[in-house]
Amino acid sequence: MDDEMTQKKAKYLTKSRFKVALHCPTKLRYELDSKQYFNGDERNPFLAALAEGGIQVGELAKLHYQDGVECRESTYEASLSETTRLLEAGHRVFFEAALRDGFKFVRVDVLEITDHEIRIIEVKSKSLEGDDGRQFFNTRGVDGAWRPYIEDVAFQVHVAKQYFRRLGYKQEVKGYLFCPDKKKAATVDGLHEHFLIRRKANGGAACVVCEETTLTTLGSSVMTLVDASEAIQNLHEDTTEYARDGWDSVTFMGAIDWLEELLILQSKGMSLPQMPVGKHCSKCSFATKGELPVQGKVSGRRVCFENTLGWGQSEFDRPKVWDVWNFRSKLPYEEGRWFMDELTSEDFKSELALPEAFDFDGVKMPSAQRQWIQIASAKGDFKGVYLDRPHLKKEIESYTWPLHFIDFETTAPAIPFFKGYRPYQGVSFQFSHHIMHQDGRIEHAGEYLGEGQGIDPTFEFVVRLHEELSKDEGTVFMFSFHENTYLNYAIRLLAKSSPYDQSRTNELIEFLQSICKPTEGSPIQWTPGPRLLVDMAVTIRNFFWHPLMQGSNSIKLVLPAVLNASDYLKEKYEQPIYGTAALSSLNFSNHAWVAFDLDTGLVIDPYKRLPKFGEEQLGVDLQDVDRIYGDDGIGNGGAAMTAWSYMQFAEMTDAERQMLMEALKKYCELDTMAMVLIMEYFLHETS
Repeated sequence: MDDEMTQKKAKYLTKSRFKVALHCPTKLRYELDSKQYFNGDERNPFLAALAEGGIQVGELAKLHYQDGVECRESTYEASLSETTRLLEAGHRVFFEAALRDGFKFVRVDVLEITDHEIRIIEVKSKSLEGDDGRQFFNTRGVDGAWRPYIEDVAFQVHVAKQYFRRLGYKQEVKGYLFCPDKKKAATVDGLHEHFLIRRKANGGAACVVCEETTLTTLGSSVMTLVDASEAIQNLHEDTTEYARDGWDSVTFMGAIDWLEELLILQSKGMSLPQMPVGKHCSKCSFATKGELPVQGKVSGRRVCFENTLGWGQSEFDRPKVWDVWNFRSKLPYEEGRWFMDELTSEDFKSELALPEAFDFDGVKMPSAQRQWIQIASAKGDFKGVYLDRPHLKKEIESYTWPLHFIDFETTAPAIPFFKGYRPYQGVSFQFSHHIMHQDGRIEHAGEYLGEGQGIDPTFEFVVRLHEELSKDEGTVFMFSFHENTYLNYAIRLLAKSSPYDQSRTNELIEFLQSICKPTEGSPIQWTPGPRLLVDMAVTIRNFFWHPLMQGSNSIKLVLPAVLNASDYLKEKYEQPIYGTAALSSLNFSNHAWVAFDLDTGLVIDPYKRLPKFGEEQLGVDLQDVDRIYGDDGIGNGGAAMTAWSYMQFAEMTDAERQMLMEALKKYCELDTMAMVLIMEYFLHETS
């Protein structure tokens, strides 16, 4: 009876817990007590389905196994009993089969039993290229980008071997990854329309496969099965990756045994061990801002540093080494230096100067010097805002008026929307365009938002963009490299499947090539023209830094920093002049971009003042979607991508669709207006 009670209450070493523990065993303590500890990785499952595509890929994978039977029970013991029952009934293919060995428990995406082998098939939305297992490797072993996926399937294979050995099976147990293949193109339009996403009452997601959908109706498969055996064997032979400080193991298999033992002890009431803190703590998902409570939950990282180093709030408030922009060295952590003000010039491999004494060629500021500006501020050696006026002025003088500011919203779905598209091939569906004239006039000149709904918006997107930017030779600005990447996608699409005649196609391709440059490895090469897109993010990295930006160059942090730095912008945009005859807008009327926080006196982030929308449809406001799913690295707005995917995958009314489109237009318009405000600040400061 005691063993039976333990089984019912058991918190086994599952796939997800094994993944968490491999990063840091201490995190298991917080994951197992989710009511007390905040977890930044706890994502809205409905939004995840829209943004990441995993649930649709899972359903697509099942269609490849027509004889598969679903294991539907959800609890540990019920699912184990169901799997046993289905095995005894002679079934050979299972979806979500439950397997247990000792205190280890897995649900297998696809379990296939053949006469010669037992296949553990892990379905992932991550893309691969072809069926060669060598793509999982780099020169040092299993590639870091693939390691978590190989560890996942290797853990399942280990459990399955023990499980089937007990049952008397003789076949070899092998692990596979089943993923979208970027070498394969969809041979039908509307592939995604067969997999509808619905939000459950509890906030979860369900994917409904349309009736009559079969693998045949979907055309040629865009999925590929790859044998992961060699990569799994490499994990078993690795004696360095799993020999970590505080770990009672040096191998992958040893880590499994040790983590299983920890959870057995935890199930008997013993505490999980406290691991040593280190550089890995910088990306802890159980951290909060200032390590203060959030939504009634506490920071796990705070507990770790309180227990190991005896930190109090004063230490948590001090800027950390991990807050420095793009700083990757392990040495400070290994020497017990956690705070930004403990860094010295010896931590860098180049000569450094205080901001007011620094000079460079005006082309590219060295990364170390950029970091040193932030560090000098933390040390108290530099106060205020860094603005390299001479070099910034010189760059501005190279611009051609009028100035154009563009922002794209895009998506790269795992399941292609259109015939001829490959998994994760980019689709451009929206842009906003502002113009700044030399006499100071500013106008929201144009925008485009394609609804999709079975129609590829990229072609009209290019035509409309050409109309917007071909009226003069003014300099065109983007923010980050995102726009250049998607213009490359559009060039390749036009070259391959343009709906226009050859003359019009050539005109559009020549236009796109005049404002962008080839991406690395592009099959089409050209010499960039004099109107090449100017990346404002690079301009900011070279010439501007503000304490409010912290360690980021995201436009979402640069904008409020600029507004708080400029009395000129505060005075001008505190007035409701945006969306008037003086300053035109396509989506706002009599709007003031500047409002002040009464407690701090700081300008409130304009993005936080956008109209709330999305909660009824998505279960969360669009601003929160952008915070969760936005990607600071490429500038790809998470809110727009997720909301537009919702329009493609979900069932919604025309009124809901119209409201969502109006909200998307405002979000995109603010992105280009933010670029205008930044440029206004630069012009005012250098005039």
